[in-house]
Amino acid sequence: MKKLILVGALIASVFSVSAQKTAGKIFSGPDAGKGFQLGSEKSSQVVLDATNAYNSNDSEKELSYYSEEMQKKTGDFNKKWHAYAKKLNDVPLAILPIKITGSTDEYVFLQSTEERETTDGSKQKMNLFEIFGVNKEGKISYFNQYSSIPASNEFGKTSGGKIISNDENNGRAFQFSNRGEVEVIEKMNKAYNAMDVATVLTFFAEKVKITDFDGNKSVLDKKDLSQMMDGYTSLDWKIWGILPFKIAETDPVSGIMVTSSEKRVLKDGSVWNKSLVEFFQFDLNGKISSIDQYSRPKK
Repeated sequence: MKKLILVGALIASVFSVSAQKTAGKIFSGPDAGKGFQLGSEKSSQVVLDATNAYNSNDSEKELSYYSEEMQKKTGDFNKKWHAYAKKLNDVPLAILPIKITGSTDEYVFLQSTEERETTDGSKQKMNLFEIFGVNKEGKISYFNQYSSIPASNEFGKTSGGKIISNDENNGRAFQFSNRGEVEVIEKMNKAYNAMDVATVLTFFAEKVKITDFDGNKSVLDKKDLSQMMDGYTSLDWKIWGILPFKIAETDPVSGIMVTSSEKRVLKDGSVWNKSLVEFFQFDLNGKISSIDQYSRPKK
């Protein structure tokens, strides 16, 4: 009797699940309140076919699975990526087609791992979760990708390196910083070359620690910096690279490495011409609070 009751309960449970037509819920946008239904195997196959074309490094074939609008939107990038790629291997782990109740379009969720090797020798492995939109014509009309990067990856990680110090930061990694530091350096570069000291000063904190090219240390008020361009007839600061970074697991204070060359023409006719490496520190308010400078003669 107990066996029959258990079997009956199992059958009822299976019947209940199979009878359920919708699940989940959309919380915002024009479809708010609607649920999801299972999609079709046809949509899943479109995505798998596009993945096979991707793995064959065939841009034209991959794009053939995309809608005209998507081809226009992503075509150039797709062609450049396949020209740069040497070997691609996207291995599906799971695939699930769904659709919004009442819609003819479908979404396909694809979980996969991908190994990439490019023409310049770089290698990368990714854990991926991707969302493909497939329209009623059976073409991919939407794409979004989420990834996690294995610790063993050669590049692309969100942190790396190590700081060696005698304080609590010892052993911590570095991360890229993104608080507008690159834009500040570019704007300051433009104002500096135009000898627009008033604009340059807007990027600095009220007090600035400076270690100059000769190792001299000073703390200057912003008003003292107003004289920085006195004595020059022209300034030409050419930046080669800007690298914004911070120490992981610390406040947002960031250090910016700028590599450049600079030519200064003085009023007495003499010329100062150097290759430079400078470190700018941005404080919590996003203002430059310290500068360390290194130089060598430019040949």
